[in-house]
Amino acid sequence: MSDIPVDRKAERSYVLEPKNRYFEAIRAVADFELHPAPTVTFMTEVDLTEIERVRAASLGVKPSYTAFVAKAVALALLDFPYANRRVCRSPWRLWLGHRLQRFNRCDVAVASERDVPGAESVAFFDVFRDVDRTPLGELTEALRALAESDITTNEQWRSFSSLITRLPQWLSTWLIRLPYFFPSVWIKYRGAAVLISSPSKYGVDAVMATQSYALSLAFGLVRLRPIVRDGQVVAGKTFALTMNFDRRVMAGAQSARFFKRIVERLEGAETSMAPFLVAAQAASAVPVRP
Repeated sequence: MSDIPVDRKAERSYVLEPKNRYFEAIRAVADFELHPAPTVTFMTEVDLTEIERVRAASLGVKPSYTAFVAKAVALALLDFPYANRRVCRSPWRLWLGHRLQRFNRCDVAVASERDVPGAESVAFFDVFRDVDRTPLGELTEALRALAESDITTNEQWRSFSSLITRLPQWLSTWLIRLPYFFPSVWIKYRGAAVLISSPSKYGVDAVMATQSYALSLAFGLVRLRPIVRDGQVVAGKTFALTMNFDRRVMAGAQSARFFKRIVERLEGAETSMAPFLVAAQAASAVPVRP
C-alpha cells in the first residue's frame, strides 16, 4: 500500500512557474557571457593568523575579510598588470576581432545577495574604485553599506532593477549586455577585471564558479583548522580561497604567480598592508560610498 497521503495523490508532481523578468534577464546574460571552457580554477587554504591579529588590534570597526581579500587582489594587480585585463569584442567593428582590454585602475566588483522575492537568481554587485589606495576601514564601511543597501539607497541596483521590471524583455536584455561590447560601458557598470564573492557566512567552505569576469575570487567559511607552524600541528583560523581565471588572458604560470602574490599579501597582512592599517584602526562609523 502506498504511504502517500490520499490528499496528495491528486497533486501534480511539478509546476512550471510563470515568466519571471529577473530570471529571463540573468539567464540571457549568463548564456551569453559565461564561457567555462577557457577558464581554470586555483584553490588554496589561507592562514589568517596575521589578519586575525590586525582585526584584534583594530579600534572600532574591524576590517572585514572581504576588505582584506579585495585589498590583496588590488595590490597584486599593481604587481602583475597583465592580470588586470579582459577579452572584449565590438559587434560594430568585427574586423578588429577579439581584443584585450587593459585596465589602468585597480577597481574591484563585489557581489552581494539581494533578498527580493522572484529575484533569487540575482547576485547583485557594485564597483569599488581604486581599491589599492583605499584604507581598510573605509573599504569595510563601503562593503557594509553595500550589504545593507536596497533599491532606495543603491543607485546601481535601482537602475538594474528598473531596466528589468519596466522595459520589454528584449530591450532590457540588450541593455544589460551592452557592457560586454563597449569598454567604457564595462568600466562604468561592471568595474574592471575582478569580481569577489564571499558566501562564507552561510557556512560554505569553498566556491568554484565561472563568472562573467576574467578574474573571480571567492573565499569560504573562516574557522579553526589544523595548520603546521614551526613543525607543529596547531589550530589556526583559515579559509579556502579560490580564483577562477580566463585562460585567454593569462597562462598557468603567470596566473599562478599572481595568485601566489594574493596569498602572500593575505598571510603577511601585518606587513604588506601596513600603510592601510592605521586608517583601519581609526575608522569611523560613517559609510563611505564606493
